[in-house]
Amino acid sequence: MTDIVRCAWVNNYKQNDLMTAYHDNEWGRPFHGDDNQLFELLTLEIFQAGLSWETILNKRANFKAAFANFDVDRVASFTEIDFERLIADAGIIRNQLKIKATINNARVIQAMHHRDENFVDYMWQFTEQQVIDHAIVVMADIPAKNALSEKVAKQMKHDGFKFTGPTSMYSFLQGMGVINDHEINCAFNLNHA
Repeated sequence: MTDIVRCAWVNNYKQNDLMTAYHDNEWGRPFHGDDNQLFELLTLEIFQAGLSWETILNKRANFKAAFANFDVDRVASFTEIDFERLIADAGIIRNQLKIKATINNARVIQAMHHRDENFVDYMWQFTEQQVIDHAIVVMADIPAKNALSEKVAKQMKHDGFKFTGPTSMYSFLQGMGVINDHEINCAFNLNHA
């Protein structure tokens, strides 16, 4: 039996089952689920800024518990008491700006819902529902940001989102599968399916 070929970045995490499972089952798969799940990914990306994705995944269960299982309506209703609880929660990243951004972003998504819009469609509109395949050969070909992530970041800022800069949005677009940056020889590149 041959070894499964994965994107080279997975090898940076020596036998980390969490990172391997994330790569194999989530990263780069076109996401068309519900807004709460996409809000979770957005929140994790925001908290990841300046840290490793491994750190965030190791705290994912803590984030889910702290942020009401990423229920948009519940997080949108968080008060100053909730903010103080989150700042005191050693199980998550206790960054005030990121916590405030998460509550704010839930309120922006909730406002979309009140207009009969949803966050999933909002994100896919930027590529007219199409996956952007960069045909990555080696990890070094993956940029930190691009024109699409800059456009998304600018629009999201305009629409009231916080902490959604071009680099974070590039990573978010990869994570939700709008951008396919699986290496072309990776067994999990959807072009092999």
